[in-house]
Amino acid sequence: MIVDDKKRVIGKIVSINSDRFTIELLSGLKNFNVNGYDDIHYFAQINSYVIVPYQNYYIVSEVVSVREKDTTFNSNNIKEQELNKVYSTKYLEVLPIGTITKEKFIFGASVYPTLYSDVLYIKDDELDLIFNINNIVSKVCGDNKNTHDDHSECPTRLNALTIGKSAIFQDYDIKIKIDNFFGGHSAILGNTGSGKSCTISSMMQTLFKKENFSAVGASFVFFDVNGEYKQAFEKLHEVNDDIDVYYTSIEDIDNPFTLPQHLMNVEEWELLLNASEKAQLPILRNALNIASLLSKSADDENSAEIIDHIKSVCIDLIIDGEGNDISKSSKITTILRAFSTTTFNLDTVNPAQATFNYTDSRRNTTNHSFSIKNCVHINFGEMLNIEGVKELIDASSFIKDNIKLFESSNIEPFEFELLGQALELAILYEEAHGNNQIRNYCASLITRFKSLENREDFDFIKEKITITTDEYVEKLFGVSESKKKTQVTIIDLNSAEDEIVEIVSSVLTRLVFDTLRKAVPRNKFPVNLVLEEAHRYIAYDSKRTFLRANQIFDRVAKEGRKYGLFFTISSQRPSELSKTVLSQCNNFIVHRIQNPDDLLHIRQITPHISETTLKKLPSIPTQHALIFGNAVNIPALFKVNNADPLPNSDNNEVSTNWFVAKDKKFILFSKESDE
Repeated sequence: MIVDDKKRVIGKIVSINSDRFTIELLSGLKNFNVNGYDDIHYFAQINSYVIVPYQNYYIVSEVVSVREKDTTFNSNNIKEQELNKVYSTKYLEVLPIGTITKEKFIFGASVYPTLYSDVLYIKDDELDLIFNINNIVSKVCGDNKNTHDDHSECPTRLNALTIGKSAIFQDYDIKIKIDNFFGGHSAILGNTGSGKSCTISSMMQTLFKKENFSAVGASFVFFDVNGEYKQAFEKLHEVNDDIDVYYTSIEDIDNPFTLPQHLMNVEEWELLLNASEKAQLPILRNALNIASLLSKSADDENSAEIIDHIKSVCIDLIIDGEGNDISKSSKITTILRAFSTTTFNLDTVNPAQATFNYTDSRRNTTNHSFSIKNCVHINFGEMLNIEGVKELIDASSFIKDNIKLFESSNIEPFEFELLGQALELAILYEEAHGNNQIRNYCASLITRFKSLENREDFDFIKEKITITTDEYVEKLFGVSESKKKTQVTIIDLNSAEDEIVEIVSSVLTRLVFDTLRKAVPRNKFPVNLVLEEAHRYIAYDSKRTFLRANQIFDRVAKEGRKYGLFFTISSQRPSELSKTVLSQCNNFIVHRIQNPDDLLHIRQITPHISETTLKKLPSIPTQHALIFGNAVNIPALFKVNNADPLPNSDNNEVSTNWFVAKDKKFILFSKESDE
């Protein structure tokens, strides 16, 4: 033990358990403080620290309990009783949390001291080792500087970010390591109104305030389901003109959010249309391929050939099936009008028979061109030449025995309305192969599609624009002409139903993930997706019917780090979140949580956090949080730095809104109501 250490002994270890030990304080420390050679030190405050010398390092321990020995006083003198009380034996219960060795703090303790070891109060320089993160700012000089140059003019970058002040130790900044926090998945948890949105806003504002060598390469995409962050970030560009914010909303007139439906894969269409796996999903897959083929059949010979084959099989079914000629003629005409190709349409003529005879209503026998339009023409309730249609199909060899349907899984751009026609053709094709019940099985699928077709809130997927995945993602990130113009993208989904939020979040996450997987070099374009109210769309629920589309969140949680894609999850119900996603989080910022299920869930996914630490969570005040993970040196309770401006999430002052002048005008559902 160093000589100076003898001067700051406050007690001895008298009991050692598997996870903690007990300290008996010296009898003269009546007020739980000691006048050290540098300052007055208070050592019995809950969550404060003491240290124990052991070999060549110090064991840092957290105070979790303070008590005194029960003493029976026989004296009737009140003053004497009080004096005896002051000088009674006092104890501290402490948990080992780390070690200090060679001027470095290491979180985690694998050894325990011996019985009757001395216990010391902690000094300021030791607190500095615990809380401070070295190299907060580093010089970035490039290749034009050598060791003999003056580096004072070099720009700087941040390696750590100050997010608040310690709630236990005065004037100690709580910092996070940028690479560890934003280079991994993180979770910000807490009850509604506990300060989650303010925490995120404050962190982002602090990050982007640095000028000169700014974080222009950052890409944050907010799924803002409560419409909070536009207000928080609208002045970022004024603070730092290197940084720009891109805002889009489903309801925004000037810059509406769009997600072209051809960018969706089959699993996402399945989610959108609630397609059942056994009966409806195969039809949906075929319909998507048919719609893709139809969109390019005019320019692609192979696509036209497949469409002609499908039409011919369906028309054969109609001709041989039940129903009168009027109905059959109508169906055939509808198919050929809706799915016309240059080779097979209403004007197509049998190459082997140019004309045919028929008797009209005047009993005149005339010759007509052998076109399908003429063959299916109704005369006296009958088609004029129904057999001629079959002859034409046979003569033209439209039906192929060895044709391969839908080899590609890629969905080509097509208009939303075209999918309805493709669904009908896919059902007809299935009926032609003997599945007479398929139309009944797909009735709900058709109904769902027609409903979406008429819903205005789904117009964002019906935009008739052709754009590739890479182009769409580049626009999302504000990459134009190889320059990064946008650092924060806010997708306002405040007015969207849960099904829309679920679709948008899963599709965008997949698009970004697929794009980053192809990037060369890999992992050089970091992207952080901020998932606000994440329990709404990445929930863990074994009763859900459609999980495949949402499996992208689990996959990104497990594989995203390799490609530079990271989650920042914000939720008030951690117990309802995907266990896979939450278990992959490296850092946690936890505000007040009172629900027992949520507390238990946090305990299960963070076994390294002590029970004592978790007991703090129900009583954390607003704007305070507990942070732990690899981005900080040690779990710490801190007060979050103020956000300016605040997100649009202020608590409602009910009494202020209740007690108003009786002639006050109330305006609902108007953007001018706040004026």
